[in-house]
Formats: sequence, structure tokens, C-alpha cells
Amino acid sequence: MTGPARGQVHVRPRLRAVGALLLPDWLAITIGSHVWAWRPLNDRELRHELAHVSQWRSHGAGLLLLYLVAALRTWRAGGDWYRDNPFERAALAAERSDGAG
Repeated sequence: MTGPARGQVHVRPRLRAVGALLLPDWLAITIGSHVWAWRPLNDRELRHELAHVSQWRSHGAGLLLLYLVAALRTWRAGGDWYRDNPFERAALAAERSDGAG
């Protein structure tokens, strides 16, 4: 499921402490076609991160601004800036799919 066409997964245990400064329960971050995780991902987690790879392909570097604007709008509307962010909700939907098709 990984490779140049789908995304590259990089596992670096030392990233756990760095990411925990912003999100205590963080597991991975996707930048472009690269997924950086502090431990190997299971199939559901990988589908989630590959959805973010797809978002990067659709929006390019503009995804950073779009994500932040969505987070701000979500927070201002009373939602959780991360869990209710439309980009995260789309990735969560992909995570919950069975991976077929």
C-alpha cells in the first residue's frame, strides 16, 4: 500500500516526544506524499494518512493554509479545531472504510 505512487511511510520513534508537544495523542503527520509516524501504522491508520496524501495531491502546498483556515472556522463555530476539521473528518471516513475499491 505504500511506495512512490501511494506515499512513503517513515517510522521514527523519536518523533513521539516532538509531536506530543502539540497533540498528546498524535501518531503521524503527513507532508506531501510522506507520512511520518513514531510507530508502524495499522491498516486503518494507514488509510487515514493516505487520505491526507490525497489531500496534498489535490491542494498542493496550499493545503497548509486551507487546513489552518478550516481549523480556525471549526474552532470559532464551537467545534474541536482538530477532530471536527473537515480535512480530518474526511481522513477519518477513509480510515473507517474497508480499503476495498
